[in-house]
Amino acid sequence: MMTRIGTKWLAAWLLILGSSWGLAGEELSHPGDIGRLQGKWEACVGPARDIRVTLDVSGKRVGVVIQTAQGLKIQAKGEIRIDESTSPRNVDWVGFAAGDFQSFPDVQGVYKIENDAFVMCNGGFNGARPADFTPGDGPLADVVTFRRPEPPKVADAGKP
Repeated sequence: MMTRIGTKWLAAWLLILGSSWGLAGEELSHPGDIGRLQGKWEACVGPARDIRVTLDVSGKRVGVVIQTAQGLKIQAKGEIRIDESTSPRNVDWVGFAAGDFQSFPDVQGVYKIENDAFVMCNGGFNGARPADFTPGDGPLADVVTFRRPEPPKVADAGKP
């Protein structure tokens, strides 16, 4: 059974992450960072880093699949808005909902894309946008690094 703090933390991540169906070549149709963010990303979050988050970006639409160590699976959808003209670059997670029954307040954050990593830090529910990548107080005020998932490994045909 999840604690009250664990449930709030999990609900917070619903707000900022997403799942959609990334399309090959999507990066070409979206210039700049939004094009680089297209497709799937994964991270492990939470105090024990035992909550797996899959983020999937298609255009500006974002969905999230959150899987806890206890086997709970939650999905949410929303939109990402980015501003590449700021330093650090700004990200807003807007209009997120888990199904038809649960909507979440918008969350402001900062992000950077470095090589194969999408790094972000958010201000939390109704919190101010962070000024940098320093973890703050609250369930969303953490620095999270997303990476592209590794392709599934093909079993060696020569092994029994």
